[in-house]
Amino acid sequence: METNLKILVLGAGLAGIGAATKLLSLGFKDVTIIEASGLAGGRIAKECLGKSWVDTGAQYIHGASEANPVFCLMRQHGLLGDVVTEEGTDLVFHSKGRRISGDLAGRVYEAGEGIIRQPHKGNPGKNIGDYYAEKSLDLAKSWKSSSEDKDDVLSILSLVGKSLMIDIGAPALSSVSLDSWQYYTNMGEDLDIGGKMFNVTEKLLVDFPKERLLLNRPVIKINWNGSFCGDAGRLYPVCIECENGEKFLCDHVVVTISLGCLKAAPTTMFNPQLPEDKREALDKLGFGCVNKIILQYEEAFWERDAGSISLLWEDETPASLSTDATQWQKNIQLFTVMRPREKFGNVLIGWCSGNVAQHVETMTEAELSAAITSNFRKFMGNPNIPCPKTVLCTKWHGKAFIRGAYAYIPVGVDGVIMDTLARPLSSMKSSTEDLQVLFAGEATMKNLYGTVQGALLSGHREADRISQHYGRTAPSSTPCSSSAAT
Repeated sequence: METNLKILVLGAGLAGIGAATKLLSLGFKDVTIIEASGLAGGRIAKECLGKSWVDTGAQYIHGASEANPVFCLMRQHGLLGDVVTEEGTDLVFHSKGRRISGDLAGRVYEAGEGIIRQPHKGNPGKNIGDYYAEKSLDLAKSWKSSSEDKDDVLSILSLVGKSLMIDIGAPALSSVSLDSWQYYTNMGEDLDIGGKMFNVTEKLLVDFPKERLLLNRPVIKINWNGSFCGDAGRLYPVCIECENGEKFLCDHVVVTISLGCLKAAPTTMFNPQLPEDKREALDKLGFGCVNKIILQYEEAFWERDAGSISLLWEDETPASLSTDATQWQKNIQLFTVMRPREKFGNVLIGWCSGNVAQHVETMTEAELSAAITSNFRKFMGNPNIPCPKTVLCTKWHGKAFIRGAYAYIPVGVDGVIMDTLARPLSSMKSSTEDLQVLFAGEATMKNLYGTVQGALLSGHREADRISQHYGRTAPSSTPCSSSAAT
């Protein structure tokens, strides 16, 4: 039986690629990836801008250490050599047309992050938004500085909250559980590898049989708990139906479809339908949205050593933060400078999240260009700042096979619900576990959700689960060696 096993992987994002490549490395021969879109990569994607590629999806390694298989993979392939690791100058401007002291901005920002990044536990029903608003107000009141600086302190703390919303993608911090990170695994400092992340997909797939990666095949039904007759009368428990009418039979299917798509999928997609606890998990978990507005200029209007540009609104406080679409301009105030300039030219990335991220998908490039340019001129006190020559806005919410960015844990929800989502489905007809339907993806990793390595490791987890089911022992390895092997 084990010699002719058929295993399907639904989705060619990093979770799916991780599962499929790990299965091959464990000795399973008949492994096929079925991808709905025309490209592999999922939420890792690229776009050509001028002479360089930019990442339109993930671009941060959250934890640049040997504990992180994504970091190790990039390093082993020599892809981190020209990544700029030195922090550039953070340029911060006020809506009154003045520049904020870099020293003040840095100290306040660090203090604000200190409030947010503490792991909390035992606070069911409490949210990050109220907690941060209360603690940041106390911090601003106690800040030993001039009265003008106190107002700036509150504005900078608001910026920290906006940055957190981009990290999460939720419509408001008040929507997010205070205990979100109680299980989270910190692998180290974040590293921006903009213009590099898409290489992860390409390197992992380099030895994967091209004929086993089937693109442009949206799946409309996952039939399981059945007895489907294949070649030579062989019976399979799972039958996958695609939109084009194709059917695929298998012994195991690893579902790596994004949480956004699973939440939006009709109840008829799984036959029999998912158990109640899984449906509840899908209903309760949040799936945030983040978009980038990539701006290319003929000439830079920022300092050469700049790493970021931030805009502070005078009437904002941490208690007032939201991503209300009517206030969309206030929610595009964080810009990353693509470095080095010799490679990327003069490029900024503006970040937006939640409802604003969805709203900008409906706007034209001209509308975005005009509004952002107007803000730069106002905040920097320079009426001659040019419009960008190219504007590229990502549209992750509108992508039919993605529908957002990454998972988050809403108020009143415990992260253990992600364990429920990860639990495989076995036959209802027998008490013997047969792992017919398995689940992977960043939303199934309560300790690493929202990260690239979380997606990859979730795929490895399910490959190992199948291997152990058949009594195979996976070779012992470190994250670095295992990422090379897959």
